[in-house]
Amino acid sequence: MVTPGGTASDGAGAITTDTGLPVRLGEALTSVAASPDMELRVVLERSGPALVVAASGSVDASNVEVWRRLVNEAAAVTHGPGPLVIDSSGLEFMGICAFAVLVEESARCRRRGVSLRLVSSQPLVGRVVNAAGLHSELAFCVTIDEALGDTPREDPGPVRGSSA
Repeated sequence: MVTPGGTASDGAGAITTDTGLPVRLGEALTSVAASPDMELRVVLERSGPALVVAASGSVDASNVEVWRRLVNEAAAVTHGPGPLVIDSSGLEFMGICAFAVLVEESARCRRRGVSLRLVSSQPLVGRVVNAAGLHSELAFCVTIDEALGDTPREDPGPVRGSSA
């Protein structure tokens, strides 16, 4: 699958950067990135040391285990000092179970020196984070630029994958 950035998936779980460097993805990321028919779709992009996962579709009890594996695998390929940015702006529905997964993974990321940051341009997502008291466990930002903050943007090349 080729994305506008000129990167491709080899169909066997690797995303190739623009510089030709492969990054191995786990089964959940590979299957979600390769299947446009799934209820949950993602686009992956490396921005310096950060990994941005832009999700679309919906996350609820019916697919929360796929969401859990996807977030876990994305975290596994993210190394400090770069944050793992989960952009949920494209989600039509995000059940509370999806937030619980992010809180759990955020704690694991912090132990490894990685910050998990939830992004959404939808005001309701920010209200849920605050109302549920998740703001102390989960960083919330309105834009990807805000989430990336002062993260260096230099890297061997972007990692991109898409289910679109």
